[in-house]
Amino acid sequence: MPRILLSAALLFSTALVAPVASAHKVHFSKQTQPTPVVTTDLGNGLYMLQGRGGNIGVLVGDDGVFVIDAQYADMAPGILSAIDGIAGDTPRYLVNTHWHGDHVGGNAIIGKAGATIIAHDGVRDRVTVDVTRDFFGQENTTPALEPEAWPVITFNDKMTLYLNGQTIRLVHTPNAHTDGDTFIIFEEANVIHTGDLMFNGAFPFVDITSGGSYAGFAAASEKILSKTNADTKIIPGHGPLAKPEDIEGILTMLSDTTRVLQAEIDAGKDLDTIVAENPLADWTTDWGRGFITTQNFTKLMFADLSAEE
Repeated sequence: MPRILLSAALLFSTALVAPVASAHKVHFSKQTQPTPVVTTDLGNGLYMLQGRGGNIGVLVGDDGVFVIDAQYADMAPGILSAIDGIAGDTPRYLVNTHWHGDHVGGNAIIGKAGATIIAHDGVRDRVTVDVTRDFFGQENTTPALEPEAWPVITFNDKMTLYLNGQTIRLVHTPNAHTDGDTFIIFEEANVIHTGDLMFNGAFPFVDITSGGSYAGFAAASEKILSKTNADTKIIPGHGPLAKPEDIEGILTMLSDTTRVLQAEIDAGKDLDTIVAENPLADWTTDWGRGFITTQNFTKLMFADLSAEE
């Protein structure tokens, strides 16, 4: 088995936060905390919140506040403050796009504020128990979340909600970023929240120890892209507000880098040799700005492609 020298603590404690370009008003939460919450108005009662962790989606209206993802626990007070500033209310529903700590860490606090937590079956399966994973020699255990943080409504394939004038489609994509990913479509507003099925402008992290794969990630990207048109606004898991062409760019990058690395593997080269030769160097300028460096992306993809053989 190839050894990948990646820090699990780094992978799950570091988030990509980028400036947001928008014609709408942007404001900061008044809540004192390590990272301010930036709110972007997307129209139709929808907002994107950015702080430390995965990007959050918020839908407000007479049916109550619907929220996607919860970042870290220490961000929850500021998130609730920002939501109160938008809606004058606390969340009624909270959807988790997957189980990683930068998306579920605030579950308990937001749940105690009155939110019903919804997620794919695989999310509840993981957050209710201690999960030990081996990043090829570096073992890391993520403790179970407290019961107040557990999803109380789960689904297997898809779910539909009708709230605040929106038809909200929750769509599961198998074995992509993890084995429990969901992306969310707001049909009338033409907005999609991808969770970590999109890292806008950076190499994507695929958690192969949680059932993810780069082939599944590409398939999920294709599925999301099929639900868009030229006017679709996309809230990525990390990075700035996106457009469909940004997903097209990710798909091209994944196709090209997979082809290059597969050729190296087919030539019989081992991981150390490939990393030293750095065959993905040409992609560093455009994609290596996130917490997954070109070297780490190479290691992860090598492990994934090698496991498929």
